[in-house]
Amino acid sequence: MQHSEGESPVLDDAYIYVCSSSELEEDDLIECETGEETIVVGRGEGKVYAVEGICTHAYSELVDGELDGTCLTCPLHFACFDIRDGSVLEGPADKPLRVYEAIEYDGSVWVNYERG
Repeated sequence: MQHSEGESPVLDDAYIYVCSSSELEEDDLIECETGEETIVVGRGEGKVYAVEGICTHAYSELVDGELDGTCLTCPLHFACFDIRDGSVLEGPADKPLRVYEAIEYDGSVWVNYERG
């Protein structure tokens, strides 16, 4: 999403605050709730990403998994997903994760839960 210089992208009601940028270290995962959905946010290769927080193979909370670079591994059956685009890197999952826009703005991490 493009924003004018000086314009805050998080004025859009679709963005939810996740944490301060300093709280999310490399290969860390943080979970946030939108009321209807669980989203997991991670920092891989220096960038922030957000995907649905429940594995598409079997119900498992991905925040309890591991992030190594951009590979998010489910803690239950060890399916691997690319956190950048939600694609399956290794089964048993065969359905990708929904992806959300994640940004860092003014020292904070925000997720747009309406876009994927």
